Amino acid sequence: MLSLDLSWVRAQAAAAVALAAAALAAGASMVATPAPAAADSCAGAGQCPYAGAYVIGARAEGVLRFPEAVAIGPQGDVYVADQLSFVVQKFNALGQLETEWGSFGGGAGQFGPIGGLTVDGDGNVYVVDSSHNRVEKFDANGAFITSWGSTGVGVGQFRFGSSTTPSQPPGGGIAIGGPYVYVADTGNQRIERFNLDGSNPIQWGTPGTGAGQFRYPRGIAANGGEVLVADDDNHRIERFDLDGNFQAAVGSNGAGPTQFAFPYGVALDAAGNAYVADNNNHRIVKLTPALTFAGAWGSSGSGPGQLQYPRALASDPSGTVYVADTANNRIQVFDANGVLLRAWGISGRAGGILTAPRGLVVDPAGRLLVSDTSNNRVEQFAPGSSAYLGSWTIAGASFGGATTINFVGQSGLAIDPFGYVYVADTGNQRFVRLWGDGTYLDEFGDSGGAQLDSPSAVAIGGSGKVYVADTGNDRVLVYGSDGALLAKWGASSGDGVPGSEPGEFDSPTAVAIDSQGNVYVADSGNDRIQKFSPGGGVLGQWGSRGGRDGRFRSPTGVAVDGQRHVYVVDSANNRVQVFDESGRFLAKWGARGTNPGMFSQPTAVAAGCDGSVYVADTNNNRIQRFDLISHAPSTCAPPGSWPPALNVAPKLHVAVPRRAGVLARHGLGLTVSCDRGCKVLVSASVSTRNPKRTLGLVAVARPLPAARTGHVRLRIAPSALRRLRKALGHHTGMVAKVRIVAAGPTGRRATLSRSYAVRR
Repeated sequence: MLSLDLSWVRAQAAAAVALAAAALAAGASMVATPAPAAADSCAGAGQCPYAGAYVIGARAEGVLRFPEAVAIGPQGDVYVADQLSFVVQKFNALGQLETEWGSFGGGAGQFGPIGGLTVDGDGNVYVVDSSHNRVEKFDANGAFITSWGSTGVGVGQFRFGSSTTPSQPPGGGIAIGGPYVYVADTGNQRIERFNLDGSNPIQWGTPGTGAGQFRYPRGIAANGGEVLVADDDNHRIERFDLDGNFQAAVGSNGAGPTQFAFPYGVALDAAGNAYVADNNNHRIVKLTPALTFAGAWGSSGSGPGQLQYPRALASDPSGTVYVADTANNRIQVFDANGVLLRAWGISGRAGGILTAPRGLVVDPAGRLLVSDTSNNRVEQFAPGSSAYLGSWTIAGASFGGATTINFVGQSGLAIDPFGYVYVADTGNQRFVRLWGDGTYLDEFGDSGGAQLDSPSAVAIGGSGKVYVADTGNDRVLVYGSDGALLAKWGASSGDGVPGSEPGEFDSPTAVAIDSQGNVYVADSGNDRIQKFSPGGGVLGQWGSRGGRDGRFRSPTGVAVDGQRHVYVVDSANNRVQVFDESGRFLAKWGARGTNPGMFSQPTAVAAGCDGSVYVADTNNNRIQRFDLISHAPSTCAPPGSWPPALNVAPKLHVAVPRRAGVLARHGLGLTVSCDRGCKVLVSASVSTRNPKRTLGLVAVARPLPAARTGHVRLRIAPSALRRLRKALGHHTGMVAKVRIVAAGPTGRRATLSRSYAVRR
């Protein structure tokens, strides 16, 4: 049985009082994102253990993460919802954010991926919550009014189909026509009609390709006299009257004037013209009120007016069309003839923006590294700050002759103080080793015959041992620094067989190492933490299912600080719990919510070298940093001191951008770069072919910055230039032989010799 260590809580409280007194005495004010009240974040735990909560990233605030729904209000306001932010955002017609509401979950005013939006004449907003198979109704500013629907096939029930994978968009479209709400019940292959309060449902449609039948209907539009349905997999638009009687259809699979490739959205203007989001053709098609072709615009791309998988659109009465340019994460606004008027939206792929972060670690100099999971990259932030430093992707990276593919759904991260960064690349069933500057080194997936299944976490122990949470196989694997498999823990009765005895696992999701080399495992399926010796001996365990202190619901993250306090992300309870190394409960904070200090299914935790604690607040699409009131002294290395320089020879990239006109320019121009920066000495000669005449060019020495191209010009001396012209006569072709010696940051050298055909 676990007990609360009041001495630790009292120490936190005393430190808080002392800190506040010191600030008052100095006339100072603490600058931090306001932390929530103790009743929200630290309920039942006494003094909240942190002095400030800081947010890194943006929950929404104008960010778009695969927008799937757009609607226009009667005052011209524009409502937008996307697949991965779990909010509704309200903009004015110029794209300025006015308000937002919602969070991930199944409660009133919460959502999963949103499949559709519409607005009635009073300004009320209707939202298709695809993952909970319901429609929610709000006033114009997001105040919850009512909801209806449940999962099923009966009238009034839905099967929209939901996903958090961008290539699998959520189902469900919605529109207002006269006194009714029309809903495209995608998975049930039908349309349902309701009164504005969700009452008196009727339905029409069956699966098929005939008139009035559907194959995954998605977008829907209506007015006082008709209903249009984007019949997605039948590649057509169907028209019905307000009672569901079939009237007409247009379209077939293709890219012609009245053809479509998976039309996702449809909208009507006041004149009865229809606009279709022709998803796989990356265009908008305009139809007349008679459903004849009236024009099209757009092409595949990310430039102004170009589109990438448009999946929703809305039109105001004048025919201005607002398009959810889904894969470009923006709204583009066109007039009725396709002339681009404006665009807005902060892309969910922009630097410093996070989508479903599931792993994080702090390096020895205090830099934060985050697994930006849905964007398949690792992002970096400055020590103690939200300042974005850059991101790493590894597609096509090479080292020692190897090449690799990019991350897919990567999660856990770990740091080796000597300079390595390890990434649990979950979707690729491997873990990847990088240098601390992002250079790809190598990877492990089935070393020793131990094939990985959804590895979700990695940690580094003594002697460079690598501990991997092989989640799908219900075990922890131990590797040497050379990638050799040393041990398997758990699933002793056969790989992949979960267990609940000490030393066995059910979906282990996190691993952490303390200063003694002891290993802590978040045994998520068993709702407990297990502690092991470096050799795998069971030292203890704590936790069971529940919401009381010391209990867990799916613990997914664990970290140990310099004082051997153990921080556990209690994911389904939306909180962090703190224990001593023996499992004695010390403190907790967090609750479901969106304020600083509150969480939505957090997944990972890291202890920084400065004593701060970082939490991956996954479904709020952000990281939170907590500055603890009482913490160990900073052990951070000086800025810029980590990682040490990678002791390998430079890798050179050389090109001759202009091979003609060498004599006219009195020299040969090269573009040269090194992956990690270097100093180069470049020399070259130019030879004529007949008669054979070789003349040297003036050598150049210069430093080159990391990952940036430098321009090098090798000049031909005037006397050599005259001799070359004489030797060439009426010929134009020559051969330039280039030799480059490059010295990297550690002094190791690489030499490149190459010949290029050039012309006078």
